[in-house]
Amino acid sequence: MKRFIALACLAMAGASLFAGGFGVGVQTSFDQGGGGAIAPRLDYIRATGSSTPSGPAVPVRLDARVSILALGVDYDYFPGKQSGQGFYLLAGGGVADFTVHVDGTAGAASASNSNRKTTCFPEAGLGWLFTRNVGLELLYKGIRYHDLNLAVGGESAAYALSGILQGSVVVRF
Repeated sequence: MKRFIALACLAMAGASLFAGGFGVGVQTSFDQGGGGAIAPRLDYIRATGSSTPSGPAVPVRLDARVSILALGVDYDYFPGKQSGQGFYLLAGGGVADFTVHVDGTAGAASASNSNRKTTCFPEAGLGWLFTRNVGLELLYKGIRYHDLNLAVGGESAAYALSGILQGSVVVRF
């Protein structure tokens, strides 16, 4: 059984409000033979962003901050049948604990709301190990959130997170 520990630097783009974010992750891998590996992972992601939803008579600006701690397990499949070398596909799932804080302004009025939630999510992606120690990974985490609403200056606005696209530089040791 081959095993490694990888440290990943993450860049993130949300599918709704967020312009982007950053994070770090740690993962290990257990070779299952035949090009397969089980890979537990722990990722921490922090993101900020702004938007102005359409619809209200008075435009409402939303500024949000999210921090996500995600624990997951993936199955990595290497079509070349050599676990830890070259191109691979991955699929799995996990549990995320995240905090969302949104500030809203409409003219001179302002409001804010925060919420903390724990949820399960699926994830899928692909990667390429250029060498035994360095690679890139692109991962979609299906973390969804639709429960934060604000009333600002007589207007209402809602915040939603529709998933995360995460790109990582992976360094193994």
